[in-house]
Amino acid sequence: MRPYDKIRKTIQEYELGNHSQVDFYREYTKFLIRKMETIKIIDAEGKTNAEMPTFYANPERAIAKLKEDRNLVLPVISISISDIDDDPDRRRTNMTLNLDTTWDKTEQRSKRIVSIAPKAVKLSYLVNIWSKYVEDLNQIVENIQLMFNPSLDIRTNFSSNIQAFITQVADNSSAVVGDRQDRVLRKTVQITADAYIPTRKYLYSSTGQLEVINMEIEFLDTSGSAIETISQSPNS
Repeated sequence: MRPYDKIRKTIQEYELGNHSQVDFYREYTKFLIRKMETIKIIDAEGKTNAEMPTFYANPERAIAKLKEDRNLVLPVISISISDIDDDPDRRRTNMTLNLDTTWDKTEQRSKRIVSIAPKAVKLSYLVNIWSKYVEDLNQIVENIQLMFNPSLDIRTNFSSNIQAFITQVADNSSAVVGDRQDRVLRKTVQITADAYIPTRKYLYSSTGQLEVINMEIEFLDTSGSAIETISQSPNS
């Protein structure tokens, strides 16, 4: 049996008895929230807002929050996950191996990390903009459009080159809270990211064995990949 075939077989045996939950989408959500918070709008007096209030909530919960929190000043942005779909165009089989070189800061030497191919998915988000004034609403949509020109590079602990695109902008304005004087305008921006669900990573030793690892590693490449903490064990 070839070395890579043996590695694949060993990993598949480990994976059968070990199922770890990876909330990878939370990293994307945090990135989008931080990005939306940077949006600046100019009011009628020429003043610029300090920070755009942004939070995670589906549209129904966001409406409830607007009703409950009387201190929440519009405009605000809410972000929610719409769907996670399989992406057959970028699909790779579990026979594919990923090999990465890492740097062990403690031992001051490079090591090899091996894993099966991550799962390709389409991650969809809904960005809802809530405002009392059309001018503010249009300024925010304009800022978001400029972020995606034509795509937005999302950087997380799992990847540094995930691209996201705007797929739709819809006007959902209605009297969603209070009476007519409290009418709130809303636009929804649908965003789709070509994401990957990460798989377990194992330390591949010089003897060809998969070893227990519990350390912070840094991927050695020129794309500025993120630092990951890997603590799972093949025998755990």
